[in-house]
Amino acid sequence: MILKVLKVDSGMIDQKTNCYIVQDEKTKETMVIDPGGEVEKIVEMLNILQANLKYIYLTHCHGDHIGALKSLKEQKGGKILIHRFDAEGLYNNDISLTDYIGIEEVYLEADSRLDDEDVIHVGDLEFKVIHTPGHTARWK
Repeated sequence: MILKVLKVDSGMIDQKTNCYIVQDEKTKETMVIDPGGEVEKIVEMLNILQANLKYIYLTHCHGDHIGALKSLKEQKGGKILIHRFDAEGLYNNDISLTDYIGIEEVYLEADSRLDDEDVIHVGDLEFKVIHTPGHTARWK
């Protein structure tokens, strides 16, 4: 397994967001977690890794975690995954707070909405979803 942590500028003053890249070395299947900004930096790392982007996983829908989502999806593909209770933030600025941070509105739909205990496969790697609500305004 390859795990890369990128500190990306999400538009917030003096604050960078962690973006994670997880790859199965054998299959090159890859998942990007929280592409908050600086899509060029993320795409450059994916190209270095010769990644086959399978998923873009969002831990939640705040703008500093989804700022590069639209551009990354356009450039590299990958299915957008988010917990079902956070998905509304992908098309509701009152939840994503993109206006507040001054980044472009996202307005995308998730390819899959996940639930607690769901399992995500990236090559031979397996990840279990653990729902930890409370950070965003619209969790149920």
